[in-house]
Amino acid sequence: MTIKTISGAELKLLLQNFINTLEDDAQVSFGSGDLTLFRVNEKGPVNGPRMVQIEFNQAYKVTMD
Repeated sequence: MTIKTISGAELKLLLQNFINTLEDDAQVSFGSGDLTLFRVNEKGPVNGPRMVQIEFNQAYKVTMD
């Protein structure tokens, strides 16, 4: 399995204008609206470039028919 990553520079470029202009009352969704932000996790290392993991939860409802 290949872990897909982007650099911090790429992420900042993609989000910088968006974050700077985002109003506090704006509604943000993730994925197709079926993900929730779970946490941001430091993965290390102690020395060298930071590795940060942004984790999402899938929002779903279990129904019994």
